[in-house]
Amino acid sequence: MTITAATDAAMEASQPTPTTSTQETVQAPRTGRPARRTFTAEYEQAPSGQKGRVLRREGLYDSSVKQWRAQIEAGTLGTVSKRRPRAGQSPEQARIAELEKQISKLESDAARKDKVIADRDAALEVMGKGVAFLEALSKKNKG
Repeated sequence: MTITAATDAAMEASQPTPTTSTQETVQAPRTGRPARRTFTAEYEQAPSGQKGRVLRREGLYDSSVKQWRAQIEAGTLGTVSKRRPRAGQSPEQARIAELEKQISKLESDAARKDKVIADRDAALEVMGKGVAFLEALSKKNKG
């Protein structure tokens, strides 16, 4: 199986091309990022039971995968995270987004509670006026 690192078009785009008289180079947008793997037509067209034969012929065995997993666990190959952050977000950015969401929720809760307090204050004010009115009526009837 042949796995190519980049397509012909991507390779041509990454080569320097003169754009002005000062010979500036144009960078491809994916420069420095890993290229997507592509598989041969033979692998793609192989029936489901025959793909293993193609992989073995290319030197990719189950034992190789087991060895890579052992190296990952030992920390010599690198680590594979069980939960990946959203594409384009670092762990710090994900934490910031989580905290901003929490702040928004707390602000909306505080605004709702402020409204409840304002409604209660208005109700107490009306009750106070009602009590004062009733006291004034009782003094008038006594006197």
